Amino acid sequence: MKKHLWKLLITVGVIPLVLPFVLGAYHMWIELWTMGDWLILYSYIYWPTYVLGILLIVAGVVVWRRKKNITIEKGN
Repeated sequence: MKKHLWKLLITVGVIPLVLPFVLGAYHMWIELWTMGDWLILYSYIYWPTYVLGILLIVAGVVVWRRKKNITIEKGN
């Protein structure tokens, strides 16, 4: 599990950034919303999910870079 922690963090971080578009497509198809209206409403109410997603992506990249640096140091 620890080997792939960075992949998990990045994947979970991307979900809140993609979810508004998936839900927007659903609302466009079922409830006749426009994508712009849906994204504005979602972003106004759920803006902390964007912050959480970005923080998780940054954490995943930091873990990946640290792991990469450790393996490079051990290789030399």
